[in-house]
Formats: sequence, structure tokens, C-alpha cells
Amino acid sequence: MQFSELYGTELDRELATTDRNQRFTTVRRKAAINAAQLQWVKDTECFTRQASVSLSDGVQEYDLEASITDFAWIAKDGVSIKIVSGSNTRYVEGKDLEVTTPARLDVEEPNWRAVAAATPQKRYQRRDGGAVYLGLHPKPSITGTDTWTALVRYVVVPDDMSADADEPFTVSSNPIKSMRPWHRALVYYAAFDLEKLRKDTAREQAMFQLYQAEMSKFLGVEKPKGGERVQFAATYRRRFSEPQRRFDPRSVP
Repeated sequence: MQFSELYGTELDRELATTDRNQRFTTVRRKAAINAAQLQWVKDTECFTRQASVSLSDGVQEYDLEASITDFAWIAKDGVSIKIVSGSNTRYVEGKDLEVTTPARLDVEEPNWRAVAAATPQKRYQRRDGGAVYLGLHPKPSITGTDTWTALVRYVVVPDDMSADADEPFTVSSNPIKSMRPWHRALVYYAAFDLEKLRKDTAREQAMFQLYQAEMSKFLGVEKPKGGERVQFAATYRRRFSEPQRRFDPRSVP
């Protein structure tokens, strides 16, 4: 649906009024739809992108907001490090790039900031005033003509819609078509938000429940099919199936 439909006829139906000039003004309707778009992204992480951040030899932290203008937070897909050495390319990711925090590193590895540069094994996020930093530990050790890049999957802060023909969840004039079945959820949340002006708690809660129902459906559709594999950190079966050595007191000098 286009922006004009969302703040217009669709909200008319949920609010049970065509009022545009008194309580439910056009300005308020538009603001509520845009707030709903942002809330949907926050609740579902449906709007993600990947950015490339160039890494430098011996540099531990990188300001994400300086290079990513629509950055909200790092998505659940996380971060990978791409290392190109001549014709060879390899990646450091997943279990090889553990998520941690500066506070945890302070406890587990005192003086960790002074550790010699090497291939990073951990990554963290740190806020400092208006900056959000991606940190790597150890700091990268880049030699020769090698090129190292952090591939950052992140949740996008969506642009507010303004023109009537705008469509939700659009990047560079390209709307996410797979999100079209879920546009109505924005109307439910906007109606929930606007009902606060009418002080009708029952209608307010009814709209919020409809929004939550749409969110649950979406998350169910997005969930990987066939179940998830559970993998133990240690292979206990192999550990206990291996023959155990018996202690021989004669072996003690």
C-alpha cells in the first residue's frame, strides 16, 4: 500500500472516522504511520542491509555511524571479516569471531588492549557519546597488500515516508516487495497510537493486539523451516565412548 492509503482510507476504517482536521489530523496520521514503520523494524529486524567497513593494520575500533548513515544496531547475522591475500580469500566469522564486551574482556583478559595485533577472534560493540564502535580483539594485523574488510549486517533505520506515493520499507527507491503482505500491521499500530487521543482504552488495546498478531505471523513465516539443530559445545558422546585409562600406582616415581 502507498503512504496515502495507509494514513488515509486504511486508518479511516480502523479509527472508524474520516476526521482529518480535528483530532485525527493528516499530520498526526502521517506521523503515526511512520512511527509504526520504525516500530515494526525494531520488533522484527525485517529491514537489514550489509555494509563493508575497511579495516586498517593495528586499528582496534571503527565508528559504524561514521560510515553507515542508516545504522540502528548490528543484526543477528552479525559480523564477518573478509581477508583477501592475492588470489586467496578467507573469512573469519561464526564461532571464530566470538561476541563479547569490553567489560568481559577486562575480566577474562586483563591488559587486552595492549595485546599484539593478530587475526581477530572476538568482536564487540561500544558506545561513546554519539559514536557506536565495532571493536576487534586482537586488533587486525594486516601485512603487505592484503585487504581486510568487516562485513557488517545491520538493522536499518527506515526513512520516513513523505510523498503520497511512497511505500514502506524502501531503500534507494526500491521497496521490499516481500513486506507488502504486512503493510496492514502499520495501520494497526498507528491506530493504537492515535486511539490514545480519544482515551478509548478498549479500542487502543484491540488495535495493539491486532498488531501483535501480525507480528507473530510474520516471525512464524520468517522462522527457518524444518526445526533448528542443537549442537553441544563439547562432544560428550565421543568423550565418554573413548577408553579411559586406569590409574597405575606403579607409574608414580
